[in-house]
Amino acid sequence: MPQYKPMPPLERLNELLEVVDIPPDQYGKSSGLLWKINRSRNAKAGKVAGNLKAHHSHKDKFYWEITIDGKSYYVARVVYYMVYNEDPKNIQVDHKDRNTYNNNAYNLRLDINRDIQIANQSTRSNNTSGVSNVNWHKRLKRWQAYLCVRGQRTHLGTFICKLEAAHVVYNAYVENELDKKGRDLPDLTKVKCACTSCKTRILE
Repeated sequence: MPQYKPMPPLERLNELLEVVDIPPDQYGKSSGLLWKINRSRNAKAGKVAGNLKAHHSHKDKFYWEITIDGKSYYVARVVYYMVYNEDPKNIQVDHKDRNTYNNNAYNLRLDINRDIQIANQSTRSNNTSGVSNVNWHKRLKRWQAYLCVRGQRTHLGTFICKLEAAHVVYNAYVENELDKKGRDLPDLTKVKCACTSCKTRILE
């Protein structure tokens, strides 16, 4: 679990900052916070608080950061704390729509046990099926289905039919409510399988 620096006292945040709504046309322009008081030449009352910073491991992704009393914080964490009066502590604050520019309070939630981050992992580059959590097992010569929840990998079975394996993964996502955490359900209509059963169905 990531380690985040302790948040400033809530009283201090409310003294310095105001939470404001961000309309869609202001994503990337407004952080969701305004300064209440003059802090410096670039941080004046009524001005957007914070700056866009590149993610440390994803240089194509940007987050709003803010410096308060010499320490930097993610704006999303500050907004969450100020609106919900709940210090996220060492829990990651997740953006429901996966848009890190959208720091509206309704778009923020705590990722307890990193369930959401795991659910939203991209399909691995070495995936051989085109469906997350379905891979070809060379030794068994079958499609292997699995699921990762709370850091635990669960084997869901091996199948001759890739579409059947995809169905099993689809049902597992729904059963574990990963779709409600942002996980895209497999598009079963786009799964192409060359097993005998699928070929027969096509001919029929």
